[in-house]
Amino acid sequence: MRGPGRGEDEDEGERTVRVRLGDVERFGRAVDLTGRGVDPETALRAVRDPADDRVVCPAPGPAHERVGMVDGSSVPPLATLAAVARSLGERASVDGRLAERRAELERTPAPTPEVAPARERVAEARGRVEERRERVATLQGRLQAAREVGESAAERDAEERLADAVRELSEAETERLAAAEALERARNEAREARDARERRLELQDHIDNLEREARAELARRVRPRADAAAVATPGSRATRFDAADPVTARLAAARVADLRAPVVLVRRRFDGAKAAAAWLDAPVLRV
Repeated sequence: MRGPGRGEDEDEGERTVRVRLGDVERFGRAVDLTGRGVDPETALRAVRDPADDRVVCPAPGPAHERVGMVDGSSVPPLATLAAVARSLGERASVDGRLAERRAELERTPAPTPEVAPARERVAEARGRVEERRERVATLQGRLQAAREVGESAAERDAEERLADAVRELSEAETERLAAAEALERARNEAREARDARERRLELQDHIDNLEREARAELARRVRPRADAAAVATPGSRATRFDAADPVTARLAAARVADLRAPVVLVRRRFDGAKAAAAWLDAPVLRV
């Protein structure tokens, strides 16, 4: 199950871990922390976090997410076996297409344009234009009246007010045109966003189908070994992996997988951490 061409000493060196959890510090391939009050989830997080120096170990591989802790919770059989296969270097025939679709999904934008604010801006701009037009009309009437009675001072005042009102009307018209253009852009962006959302949904559906196909293919490649491991697991009554209890399934998958980061053992099926590490052929933290 391990990579070809490795010397035994080199391989074992890579699997040695240093643990500083609770009130103890241990160094080795099998670390027993039973009775030390170490929380399993805390230990698991420390194993998986490269910045957490409480557990210094190789980086977890693809199978560790599924079987990195052996407790009583169930595991999804296909996804688990697929992760085991990938830890052994197996690749699915659809991996190339899957990578292409994921890359396309990453490149496909997911815009969320809002048309409503643009509509409100147009409505407000139109309202201001109507107000300015009414004011211009009113001031035109006042100017005409001042001219008819020959009041020079009133005429000059009306002309100045009318000029200001015409300028404000022009500005309002410019703002209304800008708001209308912005609304048209927002509508175009909304149409493009709908197209992009539909494309993203299509891509995600294709990705989901390819992932299911990949899991099934990869699981088939390691299922015979997983079935054999499930039968051989201490305390097992299973005749195949899919029928195994959760603890047996996790242990069987861990035995088949190439695990370089330590497995956190919560359930007891072995006489100590060393026996577990030897059977799993992987580093072990027993808590």
